[in-house]
Amino acid sequence: MDIESLEKEFRKKVCDEIEMFPEGKDRFIISAPFTFEDGDFLNVVLKKNGNGWYFTDEGHTFMHLSYDDLDFERGKRKEIINSVLKTHDLENDSGELKCFVEDNYFSDGFYTFIQGLIKVTDIAFTKRERIRSLFYEEFQEYLVGLFGDKCNFDYKESSKDSNGKYPVDCYVENEMPLFIFGIYNNDKCRDAMITCLTFERWGSSFTSIGIFENQEDINKKVLARFSDVIEKQYSSLSSSKERLPDYLSKIHMLS
Repeated sequence: MDIESLEKEFRKKVCDEIEMFPEGKDRFIISAPFTFEDGDFLNVVLKKNGNGWYFTDEGHTFMHLSYDDLDFERGKRKEIINSVLKTHDLENDSGELKCFVEDNYFSDGFYTFIQGLIKVTDIAFTKRERIRSLFYEEFQEYLVGLFGDKCNFDYKESSKDSNGKYPVDCYVENEMPLFIFGIYNNDKCRDAMITCLTFERWGSSFTSIGIFENQEDINKKVLARFSDVIEKQYSSLSSSKERLPDYLSKIHMLS
């Protein structure tokens, strides 16, 4: 394989900042200036398969996105990602994304593969923000229905927390205030725990409640630490709708 000629093709088709490096037998690392949202580079490798060649991410893309609690194996996310893969002629081989070179059109295959990876990452992060937004919309609507104007969303204790580092998703006014948190991933679970511990250190009295988007998505160790701190938690919003009113009645918040 003529690497220099192939590099020129890639640079002409995609961009000038392309380099290829041989690593192992019939395996070439391709350096390209395309990144995830956090700045890490996409992984692109050209490998031989029998008499043919294919581009692969060697499983890096989905693995990287999994660090942000993005699950592509269920529901609407899976449908959207599968549609993107089909549009860009990408194959999902147990989490490894591949694009096979047809008729030695390497530059076309490389361009298609890069575009597919970028689209997957764009869709993933856009979908994540949209799902989070929908969860919080429903979370807030539900609590307003329960407590009305007693709800104070994104509450901050200005006298002790001038920088707003320890927000409460929903502060409900009461003789013993309620701190209610909407939990959608590991980081949010940790943040809610730290907020509760900080308010305890400040000497504040409150009842804490956690409502998960999907508790099964939370790391077991993170959840265990959170459970040591939070007073009441619900595995999902639908679960809280069924059981939270009874709990509020027991603590004399609802009649």
